[in-house]
Amino acid sequence: MQALHAERTTVTPEIRFLPAENRLLVAGECYPENPLPFFNPILATLKHYFELHKPPHFEARMQLQYINSASTMGLRSLFSLFNEAGERGTDIRVLWAYDAEDDAIEELGTDLVEDFHNVLLERQPYNA
Repeated sequence: MQALHAERTTVTPEIRFLPAENRLLVAGECYPENPLPFFNPILATLKHYFELHKPPHFEARMQLQYINSASTMGLRSLFSLFNEAGERGTDIRVLWAYDAEDDAIEELGTDLVEDFHNVLLERQPYNA
């Protein structure tokens, strides 16, 4: 399976999916007017990856500076996909990096994993 890379734009984060390393990076701001065209290809690629490869472990590093409510739903779909992979035996770990002074982004990470018991969230505050 090929790696996926999307450069950061003014309204979407950088995406780096490295299947050989069982790793995903999402970094930047996420507030496109319509998030479906942004999230759908990522979700489809990861769904195919998890179904085809069934990796023993997977790590996602999320470092969002801002996300709007519409994009939060796309992120929730991503976490749901992680949870499904976890149900099938993949050890899923999300490294949730956030500005130590940004309570909203910190809480978003906690809220996202609340319903997904097969996703381990590791909080990583940093000073911007």
